[in-house]
Amino acid sequence: MKILCCSLLALLLAQSPLVRTACSASPSEQPITVAVFNFTSNVGRVLPKDVTSLVTAGLSADPRLSLVERAQLTKTLREQALGLSGNIDFGAAAKVGELTGAKVLVSGRAMKLRGNLVLVADIIGTETSRAYSEKVQGPATNLVALTSNLCQQISQTIAAQATNFVGATAPSRQKLIDNIVETTKGKHRPTVSVEIKETIAGEPGPHQTAQNELGMIFQQAGFAVLDERSDMRPEVLVTGTAVADGGARSGNLFSCQATFEIQARERKTNKVLFSDRRRTAVSDIGRQTAARLALEKAADELAERLLPALAQ
Repeated sequence: MKILCCSLLALLLAQSPLVRTACSASPSEQPITVAVFNFTSNVGRVLPKDVTSLVTAGLSADPRLSLVERAQLTKTLREQALGLSGNIDFGAAAKVGELTGAKVLVSGRAMKLRGNLVLVADIIGTETSRAYSEKVQGPATNLVALTSNLCQQISQTIAAQATNFVGATAPSRQKLIDNIVETTKGKHRPTVSVEIKETIAGEPGPHQTAQNELGMIFQQAGFAVLDERSDMRPEVLVTGTAVADGGARSGNLFSCQATFEIQARERKTNKVLFSDRRRTAVSDIGRQTAARLALEKAADELAERLLPALAQ
């Protein structure tokens, strides 16, 4: 009961406007957005909600951090059929960061070791997949002191490794395509044909996700894309193979990987103009959606190098 009262008091203090005002970051420093997932516990008298509340309260008092509100986090993840506790893989971390704006996720567990209470925190960057861990241990009767020490270590790690947690923001898909189009303006754009053999594990074919994505980008950039029904013969033959795996499930997310190998040859001389390979991974709540998004992402990344190489 004493522990629970301390937990509630700490949480109320963290949510107090006075405390938040006093701990607000200076205007010149942008705080890092952090989402705290529910801690787990296998220690009977140490409840997961108590540890989670104390960690949330402790981190919210650090002016270098901006915490995602628990209600907002819970609502967002519930709408996306994602859990709020348990181990978090890198694919899930990226998805949660996209949904909530969090740059760093904190989760952890409480366990008993040689008569002592051990608290372990996992700290994951949603943009970079960099992960760190912090640990404290001591008597279970000192839960407030232990969580306070753990919060200090978490805060110090986030501050010290900020550049490893917060990566450069990836350009949107449309912005990436716009950049490709811009680099080919005013240049000779040869006629092309695109033929990609695509496989998605566990799904009967044929599939044309990668081929359609690549063809669409070619067309937006002003290339004439010819198929077998055309009376004209293309100047450049673009061929390749694209494979997406069946996806590994983690909680309510599927993480799928795609490998896309491509080659562009001049039809008349058979000269290889371009050859490259990309491997991507995407997480989504649907297995098929994750596979197709991974294939599209691989096609986009290859197009970013392929089209400028062909436009001379």
